[in-house]
Amino acid sequence: MLAITVSCALAFRVNSSQAEDAKKLEFFETRIRPVLVEHCYECHSVGAKEVKGNLVVDTAAGLIKGGDSGTSLVPGKPDESLLLEAMRYESVEMPPAGRLPESVITDFAKWIEMGAPDPRGGDAGAVTRSTIDIEAGRNFWAFQPPQAHTPPPVKVASWPRSEIDAFVLAGLERARLSPSIDADRETLVRRLYYDLLGLPPTPQQVSDFVNDDPANAIETLVDRLLESPQFGVHWGRHWLDVARYADSNGGDFNATFHNAWRYRDYVVNAMNDDKPFNRFVQEQIAGDLLPYSSDEQRAEQIIATGFLMIGTKMLSERDKEKLTMDVVDEQINTVGSAFMGLTLGCCRCHDHKFDPIPTQDYYALAGIFRSTRTLEGESQQYVSTWPRRDLPAKPEQVAAVKQHEEQTKALNKQLAATKKRFDDAEKELKELASGANSLTFDDADAEVAGSWKASTLTPNYIGKGYIHDDGTDKGEKSVEFTLKPSKTGLYEVRLSYAPGGNRANNVPITIHHADGKSDVTLDQSRKPPIDNLFASVGSFRFEGGKPTALTISTTGTKGYVIVDAVRLVEVDVAGKPIAVADSPQNAAIKLATASVETLKAELASLDEQIKAMEKNAPPPLPKAIAVDEFKEIGDCEVCIRGEHRNRGEKVQRGFIQVALTGEPTTIPDATSGRRELADWLSSPQHPLTSRVIVNRVWSHLLGEGIVRSVDNFGELGERPTHPELLDYLADRFVRPISDRGFGWSIKRLVREVTLSRVYQMASDHDEDAWQADPENRLLWRANRRRLPAEAIRDSMLAISGHLDLSPGGSPVEGLGTLVNNNSADADAYERKETAKRSIYLPIIRNELPATLTVFDFADPDLVVGKRPVTNVPAQALLLMNSPFVMNCAEQTAKKLLAIEGRSPEQLVADIYQVTLSRTPTTLEIQRAIAFVNNTGEETGEEVDSITKRLAQLVHVLFASTEFRMLN
Repeated sequence: MLAITVSCALAFRVNSSQAEDAKKLEFFETRIRPVLVEHCYECHSVGAKEVKGNLVVDTAAGLIKGGDSGTSLVPGKPDESLLLEAMRYESVEMPPAGRLPESVITDFAKWIEMGAPDPRGGDAGAVTRSTIDIEAGRNFWAFQPPQAHTPPPVKVASWPRSEIDAFVLAGLERARLSPSIDADRETLVRRLYYDLLGLPPTPQQVSDFVNDDPANAIETLVDRLLESPQFGVHWGRHWLDVARYADSNGGDFNATFHNAWRYRDYVVNAMNDDKPFNRFVQEQIAGDLLPYSSDEQRAEQIIATGFLMIGTKMLSERDKEKLTMDVVDEQINTVGSAFMGLTLGCCRCHDHKFDPIPTQDYYALAGIFRSTRTLEGESQQYVSTWPRRDLPAKPEQVAAVKQHEEQTKALNKQLAATKKRFDDAEKELKELASGANSLTFDDADAEVAGSWKASTLTPNYIGKGYIHDDGTDKGEKSVEFTLKPSKTGLYEVRLSYAPGGNRANNVPITIHHADGKSDVTLDQSRKPPIDNLFASVGSFRFEGGKPTALTISTTGTKGYVIVDAVRLVEVDVAGKPIAVADSPQNAAIKLATASVETLKAELASLDEQIKAMEKNAPPPLPKAIAVDEFKEIGDCEVCIRGEHRNRGEKVQRGFIQVALTGEPTTIPDATSGRRELADWLSSPQHPLTSRVIVNRVWSHLLGEGIVRSVDNFGELGERPTHPELLDYLADRFVRPISDRGFGWSIKRLVREVTLSRVYQMASDHDEDAWQADPENRLLWRANRRRLPAEAIRDSMLAISGHLDLSPGGSPVEGLGTLVNNNSADADAYERKETAKRSIYLPIIRNELPATLTVFDFADPDLVVGKRPVTNVPAQALLLMNSPFVMNCAEQTAKKLLAIEGRSPEQLVADIYQVTLSRTPTTLEIQRAIAFVNNTGEETGEEVDSITKRLAQLVHVLFASTEFRMLN
């Protein structure tokens, strides 16, 4: 048994490593090579006029060999690599023109850590360039049109139940192997539910299937599952992996895609409606350019083009032409991989090293996407944004929104006017209150010596403004106030001024009073403490009716000197202002107070009205994250070595030549060419589109694709294990239903595969077959598979009875522009817990949900046709310690205990049936009952409740390998 486990693990690692290698090379082509080309090749390439430092970086061997300073990089060891040291400016500073962004340096560190994968050949010597032979390239299997193969004859004619079975059995017979037995009914019903819906069957659904008429039970169940709304949720998620779906931009500016959810729902609905795949392709590439018969169809088609929009963009890139070409590159990569299974990114810099795709083909496509509006103006400073297209709305909805906007605008205008009146009244009240027992002398009445400037820049001042010395001609400017109180007494002298960091902190003031003369200084850089307007400079005795002088000078000051007003406030010997009763000024204060209170009530009323308007606001007019035709349409020049500032010949917009099956399409001058590209990709004659999608469906149902490198059908991809079967399915997929075809129907294809005997085989091990075919490439048994991350989470919610199957809407509603760069928004995101299916969780780039990432959730920065499958400690730790898992286990136990009249044996059986969809063995029942009954009472330990012990049993099964595996 150990040998079997080890061998299976080795075979699994081989398959996983091949997929991982492809992803690593894609990382190099999209993140590393373009940087080397743009910033390094000019001085460090074989073609450079003078190779600096004897270092060339345009070949893998040259980069590792290094130059005068030694080895440039050590694969797997970023901290020992001179290349990274130079990029960080820790020694030699490269590139010398300026340090690269931190995100780029992080990419290089990640690349070196993964082993510095680099497909480039050559060495430090001359690089030879060969011309691509397109016609010869068409001989490669993937560029040949699919053939309508006839199912081959087989020796055991009784085994096949479908034509698919004949193709597989013929291969097994040639290898002298036999297919596995059929899976038992419990295994098969669980497999079908998870493969078609991503959810477990209930015990009743398992029982119904097991006891149904064997003649048509499988067909009946498959048809019912295909009609379930949850089919679109599960299979829509498969496509979202390919479409690199996310609810935020990621990259350097992780902006929220508030309307991306519309594209997600479009995909779910397309799967449920069984939208023909050729139409599905057309709408995602050029939906906005297709004819429509209703506003609903128009909206749907615009939303579909979100496929081109939702990739990561370096929005804060200052070089906007580079940003544009980077976005175009991302779109070309995505379209090439998603629909054709081709890696096109490397053609940005050079002809494809392995496939017959010249760089001219890349720029033929680039002209199409360069003529497509994917970016908009700058939202703030130099940060770009993206188009939000208005969607068709009903007239009554438009009218309601318009009326609401007008009413809100009127209320806000009224609020602003009332707020100004309130501020003015409050200011007047403060001045009256502070001046009830005082005299105020304004700068307008003072005698000015020298050149002073009038200002109202800072809002707090007395009268019509204040004056300042402009910081010049120090010692030559002064202002003299004449003070004349009406009666003799002790007065506090207060000066008003507008503070600021550039104000003088030692303004000299001379005060003449009844007892002589006093010199004081005032720090005008500090905020005045009295009503934010006045500062006291001391209390002095003045004689009534006798004028005296107060002089403000600029002598010895640094900074601006402010002169506004002087106020004398009568005080007692303790320095407290003396109240003046029944004066005319007090009457004015009462009137001003009443006015302030009235205006305050008006403000509160208006505020309540505005809140009510917001609460009862009609839904906003719908918008979508979608592309559009660019105002400047035209062909694109070749960017030599991918450098957008080094332009070569202009290439006419077009498609990948080697995949053309007829005459090249002429793209009209006035259009981008997206419509023509969509038609070409969705043509029945296209050699790749049907093969790629058929292979994707096969991979999801059988665990491996007929072409195991599902995103790469090129030379570096794997060859099909059953090429005739792949062509047979691809041919039937595009043929009309009337001609025994599937009419581009995903559901018909799924039905055909799931009804085959190949799909329904058991996953039992056979030593002889394993020795002959350890990777199960010939399909002698079903592949044992781990459930995807979403199915693991959703299953626990479903089993606990808390799964919400309603559609999700926007998962980022209420979040701001930046999700994880703003603490408030990040907190809001963390609170977005939901019992809905996992497809409706917020997919925030750089902040993916931990419950999904630990089980290898698809990287939303890449096209992911097949997720990697890892086995790491974090998975077991999450299942053992997650409050979410424990809560689901507890809720499941409570739900089952609520069923009356269940014996311990029946309760244990219920738990196994809801979690594992099977009946437990006698030994499992005995052990489970012993575990549940061992509450700790007999041992004197803390006593556990039966509910707790049952919850622990459920938790154990949730954490088991069997729960997350599909046999």
